[in-house]
Amino acid sequence: MLSVARIIGKILILVLLAATIGGCFGRSTKIQAPTALSYPIAQWVLTVGELVVIPAPVIIGDAPDHWSVDPPLPAGLALNPETGDISGTPLEPCPANFFTITASNFGGGVSVSLEIQVLPAAPCNLTYPVDEVLGHIAFTEFPILHPSLECGPSNDYTIEPALAEGVLLDRYTGIISGTPVASQLATVHVVTAANETGSSSFSILIEILPAAPCGLEYAEDDEVISPYTPMSPLLPTVGCGEPEEWMIDPPLPDGLEISADTGVISGTPAVETVRIVYTITAINLHGSDQTEVALRISPVFSYELEQISGDYDPDTGQGGAEVRIIVTEGGDNVTFPTQILMLSLALGHDTTRLDLVSVDPGQDLTGLNGGDGPEFFAPFETPTGFTLGVVFSFSAEAGGISADQPREVAVVNYETIPDVFSGDTDGVTTDLEWGNSSAGTPGVPSVGNTVVLDGVTGILPVTANISLDLIPN
Repeated sequence: MLSVARIIGKILILVLLAATIGGCFGRSTKIQAPTALSYPIAQWVLTVGELVVIPAPVIIGDAPDHWSVDPPLPAGLALNPETGDISGTPLEPCPANFFTITASNFGGGVSVSLEIQVLPAAPCNLTYPVDEVLGHIAFTEFPILHPSLECGPSNDYTIEPALAEGVLLDRYTGIISGTPVASQLATVHVVTAANETGSSSFSILIEILPAAPCGLEYAEDDEVISPYTPMSPLLPTVGCGEPEEWMIDPPLPDGLEISADTGVISGTPAVETVRIVYTITAINLHGSDQTEVALRISPVFSYELEQISGDYDPDTGQGGAEVRIIVTEGGDNVTFPTQILMLSLALGHDTTRLDLVSVDPGQDLTGLNGGDGPEFFAPFETPTGFTLGVVFSFSAEAGGISADQPREVAVVNYETIPDVFSGDTDGVTTDLEWGNSSAGTPGVPSVGNTVVLDGVTGILPVTANISLDLIPN
């Protein structure tokens, strides 16, 4: 049996050993959380389809035994929960975003933010169904060309040089379509599809040939023209290709012509004709187009002058003359008898021999509008004569006049200039002429000789000048 002294001695030895070795039997230790976390590169711009490895950040403090990230990384990337590395191949674009990386152990954790952006892959292998469009005719629909693109997407398509006018490249889809309205020599166009990562290009050879004229027409294509009076020009419209030559069959009557450059029909007819249908052809190197115009040259309306009186005192030279203005419609007009709503005229005289005294409504106007006469009657004296505007009625329903027989629309009175006529016992002849030679002078209205049928349609009348005979009394 051990003695008490020996037992006590062993206990003291065990206590000393425990104090020396620590652990469960001595001094304790505590695990510390990581105290700092940082990435050498804090911003990463990645590209879809490209492998990437982002090393774990630098750590200060005790080593972590777990790593986490919030929010989840872009598709294709993964955080190694043991090492803190981020690796993988991005599968889809992702806007720039901050991801919080946390390193932790039993002592706690520390976090740091990492910015990651994933760009789309660059476009590649851009192609179109064809690489040339040759001999395409202007003003015909261009074939619709859809692009094919691999790798990354694009909504930014451009082309150099620009396509022919009327052919368009859709900037967002790359589709080429349209209808060219101009010709173009064979030209190589380079189409480029781009995004923020890169681009891909494709070349197309395009040729647009000029078109033949098309859609030829004349707005006034069935006209009655007054003879011996300048006609209102007949103007063509034509689409597609520009005409290089104009032809007409049969030939136009004397005094009329068609411009070989513009196709305008104009002139002063020197003869009267029945209704004739003319075929007009517009031509260029690529073809032609035709239309028909019917013309009849016949007196539709005429303005005439009739002298009523004219005498003077040979001693004093004082006297005067009176003249009637008459409008008449030709009986072969297709709308005979035609209602006239208004008219205008200009008449000149020799101002060295005569003075204008008055212009009054004619006898065929006094019964209009219930005996009130025309609704508008406005003579205006000019340096060489006078102009006159007459509106029979401002309402087409109220009616105007018909000139199926000669209508007296105005009476003009003149006085002789005494110094010219005094002492002349033989008589004097002087002319009255249609038109206003002073038109264009400031303050002088540019009034022409016109018969207006419906408030819009104006017809040039045939006019005949007159010689006034003044006889000594």
